[in-house]
Amino acid sequence: MKILKIAGSAGFGLVLSTGVALAATPALYTAAQAKAGAGVYAQSCAMCHGADLKGGAGPDLLGQAFAAPSNHYTIGAIFSEVAEQMPAGQPGSLTHEQYDDVMAYLLQKNGYPAGAKPLDYSATLKSGAPLVSQMK
Repeated sequence: MKILKIAGSAGFGLVLSTGVALAATPALYTAAQAKAGAGVYAQSCAMCHGADLKGGAGPDLLGQAFAAPSNHYTIGAIFSEVAEQMPAGQPGSLTHEQYDDVMAYLLQKNGYPAGAKPLDYSATLKSGAPLVSQMK
């Protein structure tokens, strides 16, 4: 099996198995951000994406239905969509910190571990790191 090392533009180092899944999942946010993000999500996102992140009026934000390796999503592309187009009807209405927190919550729910360094709005928008849910 070939192993490919990719460094994202925000400095995230990832190791990927060719075309499969993350071999080493990076810590991109803090636990405090994810906890705060749960509250923001409940207030601003759950009405469309479901309290369980499994969709409703908006798409599923959990597991392989959301971020399968074959989707080729990057953290920056998904964060850009969240920060610039959500919440529906009021895009861009949250603070940068609230968008960071919601993204941290989405990463946590998709199996990414918390770390010591907080998610940063500007760096995350530019991130080329792959977004692959670790949930089966």
